[in-house]
Amino acid sequence: MMNRKSHPPSFSPRWSNRLYAIASAIYRKRPVWMVSFSASEASLAEGLRAACASTAMLAVGNLLHDPTFAWAAIGAFWTCLADAAGSNRARFASMMGFALLSTLCGGLTALASASGTAVAALAVLVFTSLGAFGRIWGAATSQVTILAATACVVMVDRPMRDVREGLAFLGVYLLGCLFAVALSLTVWRIHPFGASRASLRTVYWRLADIALDSARLLQQRSTPREWATHAAQFRADARAALERSRKALARVPATRTGARETYDTLLGLLTEGEALFAYLIAVSGACEKMPAGANNEPPARHTVRAARLLAGMGELLRNIGVDANEARWTHLAWLQMRLRRLARRLEPALMEPVKLKSDFELVDFTPVQAPPRFAGSVAVTLARVWSTLKANLSFESVGLRHAARVGVTTTAGFLVIRALGLPFGYWATMATLLILQPSIAATWPRSIERAAGSIVGGVLAAGIGYAIHSPLGISLAVFPLVMATMALRPVSYSLFVLFLTPTFVLVADFATPGASEFAFALTRLGNNVLGCVLALFATFYLWPTREKTDYRAYLGDAVRANLAYLLAALESPRRNEKDVERLRRAAGLGSNNAEEAVARVRLEKLEDSMVDTVTLTVLSLLRKMAGTATQLRLSANRHEQHDMDAQLRAWVTAVSADIEAALNRTIVPLRHELPPRERLSSLEADAVGELALMQRLLTERMREARG
Repeated sequence: MMNRKSHPPSFSPRWSNRLYAIASAIYRKRPVWMVSFSASEASLAEGLRAACASTAMLAVGNLLHDPTFAWAAIGAFWTCLADAAGSNRARFASMMGFALLSTLCGGLTALASASGTAVAALAVLVFTSLGAFGRIWGAATSQVTILAATACVVMVDRPMRDVREGLAFLGVYLLGCLFAVALSLTVWRIHPFGASRASLRTVYWRLADIALDSARLLQQRSTPREWATHAAQFRADARAALERSRKALARVPATRTGARETYDTLLGLLTEGEALFAYLIAVSGACEKMPAGANNEPPARHTVRAARLLAGMGELLRNIGVDANEARWTHLAWLQMRLRRLARRLEPALMEPVKLKSDFELVDFTPVQAPPRFAGSVAVTLARVWSTLKANLSFESVGLRHAARVGVTTTAGFLVIRALGLPFGYWATMATLLILQPSIAATWPRSIERAAGSIVGGVLAAGIGYAIHSPLGISLAVFPLVMATMALRPVSYSLFVLFLTPTFVLVADFATPGASEFAFALTRLGNNVLGCVLALFATFYLWPTREKTDYRAYLGDAVRANLAYLLAALESPRRNEKDVERLRRAAGLGSNNAEEAVARVRLEKLEDSMVDTVTLTVLSLLRKMAGTATQLRLSANRHEQHDMDAQLRAWVTAVSADIEAALNRTIVPLRHELPPRERLSSLEADAVGELALMQRLLTERMREARG
């Protein structure tokens, strides 16, 4: 048994928790178009690496009095963006691939630009189309190819009229790229378990959000509607964080997993995270049923105690996340013991006591296989590349249509810029290239985020420009801006663009000394707006790609998955625990997928009318069903439960058949008499009510659809 003397309380700074709480509040209240905002995803290490690489190139240019090194700084920054993470082999391939590809294609585009507008437009069309087409081979390849295409649309504004001078320029640019590769893979290497530790920190912070928000709802005597909102928001985020953590651990190279204590510890933390997620779902369901004082009366004593214990658990979960990220394993074990003590103290405070399981088993976790030898790996990769290419050589392919849309729109933007003679026109074509996504739902929020970020970033750039005038000062100012740009890239696209704007403005000022930063900022803002308009026009009118599958298909899958989980929980303890846990995960993923599909439809149509009230009610009810099922499994009174009553089983079977018929768009007019209330436990009665409501909602919807 560990004691307090040998393991002092967590020394995680309280101010970091407060900052995270503020960021989480912003995330919850963000507008619908801000599709991404996750404070826990910030990566200070990536920001510092990119800042050092870029600023070092500016410092060299300052020493040599050569403004061309601004392009070396841009190359270093882009190379850091191209880092695909994962193994050192994958990181080297992505970063070096970008360095060589962008230098070659960018040089060819600059050479074509010297031959006239028509040849330059052809080069832009070819390279931007190919860059967007790289999406068919996955996110890592797309990241490299789209950045290489970005280099092309930027370098087209620097025509290569003198080959020797052009090669010298490309050499400086390539030097910046290679410096970033060397810095990333030697001096500033990413720890093989770094991504896994960071993902587990996010998991435990998301679990802390559930505990702390449950405590808040208890204290404020919240309504069922507020509890439903809590379930939809916080459970979806936690489930998504757990899935990302699974993938991060599964990607750990096989050479690092065997007989490694760190890997086993991280796997144990992920397993514990799944157990805690199930536990907190059940606890929040039990908390919703607790009495809170009527009118101005104070809440009941048990309610106050439960809220206080949940708040304490939330703080412990946050500290566990911090310790997991910083590999403080001994102290982390002490925090886990305290957490389980609080869970035991919480049991008697709940009307429906819930136990935290200690024998939880992780399901559906498959680590990646050891990579084949180099020759075999090349052969497998080439075969996969060729098969994917053949499958997408048709205009029915979303990837090919997206590539054509990007190429045509970016080239049109380039021609407009050339015709109008706008300075720094590559900012408009770059905005178009980076904003355009395969679907409408992904493009228009991104364009608004970019415009908003550019406006604020332009103001910031103008302010910095008025304060700093020397090349050395600009070099120093770029460091924190690049660091913030890279660190906040996973957090929010708006914040990424906000800091990217002054970064590019100052680097452009370094390359063109004596120009007005305010003019640069205004020019970038105007060009960004033009790029956003072109991207939106192409998204809606140039081979538009909408949500391919009707969201009702996702809804049907979610209903089936949650229904299967609830039925398995009602049959517990006769069902195998591993099978039931697999059903719980499927239910959570099904609800997440359905909610995301509905959100995409709302974004595409820019209205709520496409999603009816029944759908939103069903989504909310699914979260409630999952909570009831988890309470049934983890109830502290489980030993008092007997096998499911035969009458209840017959009723559940009949209602399940009716729900399936409604999902298949068949109306079943029969009504089934509810089982006697006195023969049901309180949780079984909740399950019966939820199943009956689900049957009624879906059946009425079928009647309305046919009517």
